[in-house]
Amino acid sequence: MRSFLILSVALTFVCHGAPSTTPAANPDFEKKLADIDTRSARIQDFTARFEQQKYTALLRNPLLSSGTIHVVGALVRWDTEKPEPSVLYSDGKELKMYYPKQKLLEVYPIDRRMADLVASPIPRLAILKEKFSFEPLPAEEAKKDAPDVAEKPETVAVRLRPTDAFLKEHVREVRVLLDGKSARMLCVTTVDADGDRTVMRFSDVRENAGVKPADVQLVVPADVKLSRPLEGVSN
Repeated sequence: MRSFLILSVALTFVCHGAPSTTPAANPDFEKKLADIDTRSARIQDFTARFEQQKYTALLRNPLLSSGTIHVVGALVRWDTEKPEPSVLYSDGKELKMYYPKQKLLEVYPIDRRMADLVASPIPRLAILKEKFSFEPLPAEEAKKDAPDVAEKPETVAVRLRPTDAFLKEHVREVRVLLDGKSARMLCVTTVDADGDRTVMRFSDVRENAGVKPADVQLVVPADVKLSRPLEGVSN
């Protein structure tokens, strides 16, 4: 749930740019975000490949995974190909995790405290402004996540810090690198409350490719076991 929440927030940058910071905080930064917002407002669907690196104090080397993401309308689907196939799917009301090898489908209700953020893969900017603060990300920090793109003059680096008490329990900050010319998301880094860091890179990005809701629907075989791990647990 937490990973999906943060990635949903990050997708806002792909389709609508970032919300404003305090008006007088940094005029140049504000202008860059406004320009990205203008160019990205017409994006209706989004498809890309992703590569994820999960860094944790318990492991010497990061955990690696890769696959594809599709976003259209209120639907978002992450298909992990490696190291093990799985699908994370949401229609804004429920999260579904499908594990083909185990023939298992897990269904989770979306927590009411997160509902306004994950009801769409593109949360409304006013809602984001209520739950996060935004500021420029220093170049030296951006280089830690993606040194090959951080130094490019067109890259815009943004730090999001949760101001919502519930979000603070799970997330310390989110760092986003954007292409200021194309308004595309290049890299998203999530730092959990416990200090673990997840870096996700995007490539082969396609926008407004005519993806339909039917193209991303999650359809599982009839013999798949259905599980609702949180059934009976109040939100």
